[in-house]
Amino acid sequence: MKISNRQLFWIIMMLEIGINLLVSMTPTILRAKQDAWISFIVAGVLALAITYIAAKLSSRYPKQTLVGLSTAILGKWAGRLIVIPFVLQWFWVMGLILRDEYLFIRLSVLYKTPAWVIIGTMIAVVLYTVHHGGIEAIGRVSELWGPILMVILALTFGLTFNNLDWTLLLPVYADTGPGAIMNGAFAPLSLLGEAVLLLMLFPFAEKPGKGTRKALLLGVAISGVVLLLGVLWIIMTFGPAVGGRLQFPFFEMVKLVYLMEFIQNMDIFVMAIWLVCIFVKLSIMMFITSYGIAEWTGKTGSWKKMLWIVAPVTFILTMIVITLNPPAGHLLKGVWIRYVLPVNMVAIPLLLLGVSWVRGRGRGKGKQ
Repeated sequence: MKISNRQLFWIIMMLEIGINLLVSMTPTILRAKQDAWISFIVAGVLALAITYIAAKLSSRYPKQTLVGLSTAILGKWAGRLIVIPFVLQWFWVMGLILRDEYLFIRLSVLYKTPAWVIIGTMIAVVLYTVHHGGIEAIGRVSELWGPILMVILALTFGLTFNNLDWTLLLPVYADTGPGAIMNGAFAPLSLLGEAVLLLMLFPFAEKPGKGTRKALLLGVAISGVVLLLGVLWIIMTFGPAVGGRLQFPFFEMVKLVYLMEFIQNMDIFVMAIWLVCIFVKLSIMMFITSYGIAEWTGKTGSWKKMLWIVAPVTFILTMIVITLNPPAGHLLKGVWIRYVLPVNMVAIPLLLLGVSWVRGRGRGKGKQ
């Protein structure tokens, strides 16, 4: 199973843009108000640093996934132990994505459709794709739909330009300060930082190396720019007071598109492309979870069989989350920002890179 660097670039783009446009805008605007765009700049820069560290680590072990390189660096037991937080994260991500998808679809079109129908249908489609096509099928889907996503977003920004009020961005910095801006940056950073999953995807690139690192960094950088434009457009359309109260402000902004009495209802296209982004992200998550668990148990060749365990567990977890219905803001701040961001996206990759570098120097000195 191999994918090109170009396909990896589009995978990262669809992973980062789709969910971020809908989930990270509101909490950031609530905290940073009209300076939320500065928070997104900070988040983008820090996300590039996180991506660079993860890519640098993978470059030292280009043929090994996170499971393989962690055991190579820390030893069998410590290496396997340090992978467990990532597996929990991947299950958690799939559950939350499916919960957000259910809420979005229920609020937008299918008001009375039972949760198990929406969740079960999406999991079934993802399961079929991953089982029959693996990472190659996901790469082709991303390469096909990625450019379409960018065209639709460009049209969205262009057709809503007349609704913008630049004065809603004022005053800059005076009402917030560094604390509020940094606090607002955590939400988009924690989602952009998911690019660390490249630790599982790097070995599947056709020629893993500098070109792969460039594709990954470029994907995160362009995603950051698109999200920056998205939050600017939301603030200039609704203002920070209204934009911070809307559950899906970008989607609400698209509903305002009305040009020449026949260009309207653009939200249908945005919804369709968002569902494709969700499909790609869920497919990637299900693939790396199944492959990672199979490799962790020493049965890499039977990763497809692991899908029949991962899919039902994901369904059950999602239904529990929907039933309990915890506030999305509490989950984002209480779990994702407090634990996943500092541990899985920063501390563990830095630890692995540091130990790898020290051990590499030790071997180098021993040879001299």
